[in-house]
Amino acid sequence: MNELQVFSELHKFLNSLGPMEFTLAPKSLTLGYKPIRFAGRRQKFATLYGEKRYNCLILHVDQGNQESKKGKMTQKEIQQLLHFDIQEIRGFTLKKNEVYIPFEVIDTKEKIEDLKDFVQEQYMIFIKR
Repeated sequence: MNELQVFSELHKFLNSLGPMEFTLAPKSLTLGYKPIRFAGRRQKFATLYGEKRYNCLILHVDQGNQESKKGKMTQKEIQQLLHFDIQEIRGFTLKKNEVYIPFEVIDTKEKIEDLKDFVQEQYMIFIKR
């Protein structure tokens, strides 16, 4: 799968999770996804970055808590599942409360399905908070 296919597939999938508001950044191919809830504030769940520097899906696993280590633990989980090391692929600083999945590691249909299952699990955790 090429990176544009992965981006498109993930966009469709994220919108299928439930009522979702998404925003498009003005000067880049970056989409932010916020589940629509009837009670409480809307927090970002995921971001698809189509820019060269990032080219990845970012899951915001503990939005607003910069000191959370949940992102690091979840990052290790997805790296084991998809067999990659984010430190070897990307040089930018990682936030402790986010999970980064580069598009280029999603190179088979099996991996996209594994990723969808993983995202679905994270989404269920996210909406229960």
